Parts: sequence; structure tokens; C-alpha cells
Amino acid sequence: MGLFSRVYDWMRDALSPRGSGGRDRSAAPRRVLFLDDDPARAELFLAENPDAVWVETAADCITRLEEDWDEIHLDHDLGGERFVDNAREDCGMEVVRWLCLVSRPHLGRTEFFIHSHNPYAATMMGMELMTAGYSVELRPFGAPPLPPLPQEILELSSPNSLRSLLGWLRRRLGLDPAGARGDPFAARGAGPGLDEPPLEGPPHAVDPPQPGTRP
Repeated sequence: MGLFSRVYDWMRDALSPRGSGGRDRSAAPRRVLFLDDDPARAELFLAENPDAVWVETAADCITRLEEDWDEIHLDHDLGGERFVDNAREDCGMEVVRWLCLVSRPHLGRTEFFIHSHNPYAATMMGMELMTAGYSVELRPFGAPPLPPLPQEILELSSPNSLRSLLGWLRRRLGLDPAGARGDPFAARGAGPGLDEPPLEGPPHAVDPPQPGTRP
């Protein structure tokens, strides 16, 4: 998930109408809301953020979201369960659905952090919030900040940034020949690309069974 998170964060900063900004970090005190069902995590978090508000359920979190917050930290799997269906109402995705249902101007400059260790759910939560225009960062609880992206990615410029990004990803995944720098959407001699259907040929002929032999 490391590489995806780095690319995700780059796309978040490029597409967010607020960029990577937010509230002035020098302003104090910062209002912080922390959603998690694990008391051990809460103890660690509150030790570093003693003024934070800890809630353990999606319903309690949604109730507090009527207030203004500088930071909101969201887990996904709640109630002591792991890898739960994100369609349930008792998980972090329900909070995201509430946030994205209508515009929430009082949270427009809030910084969101998804700290779930459920990679699929965390990614879905982050994408939904980013699409709704929120400032989001994916960071599993206890993980250090992600290293910066390669200079090759940071120097991408619009309108060809997506095309260049896909080309970089294809090279990293070994889908392009070494040193290739052409159009990432173009067909390659090494085989069909990600967006190209596999070549189809005539079905192989099957010899009929010979008399006296078992099929």
C-alpha cells in the first residue's frame, strides 16, 4: 500500500481545491476528533493530543461532526471487529457517507486522516472524501509519515500529468520495456497494455479419440 498511498497523496494535493493547505497550524488550541474502538490506540493518541475528543462508534462520531473541527481521525473497523463490510452502518464508511451526503461548509477546511489498517476500506474512504473536496491523508495508525514522491512525479505538469503518471506507474510495474518513455497509452511490443484486450486467436484443434483408446 506504500506506493499507492504516495501516488494517492500526490493526486490529493493536485486535485484538492484547497491544495495541501488547511488551517494555520500555529493557531491553538486545535480541535481534534478521534474515532476508534481500540482503547490502546486511544491511550496513545490522547497522550500526544490531550485535548482531543475520543468517540468509539460511527453514530457518536456523526453527532459530533455537527461541530467545527481542525482535524478528524477516522478508523473503519469498529466494535472490536476486523475487515467488516463497508456497507454497514457501524463502520467508518458510514461517517464518510454522512460527510459526503450534502455540503458541510463548517468542515470545509478540516484535515481528515484515515488511520485504518484495512487497506481496501481506507482507500475507499479516502477516495470518497477527496472526491467530495475534503483534504485527506491515508496513514495507518502508528505508521510514520510517507516519504516524498520521486522528483519525476513532482515535476509532472498539466495537462499531461495523468498520462505521465500512468507511464511512470507502468515502468515501475515492469509493463514497459526498460528505458521506454513513450506514450503510456500506446501499444508496446512486449504485449498488450493495461487498457488493451488480449489478442484472440483461432481455437486449438482437438484430435478425435482413436479407436481402442481411453479419452
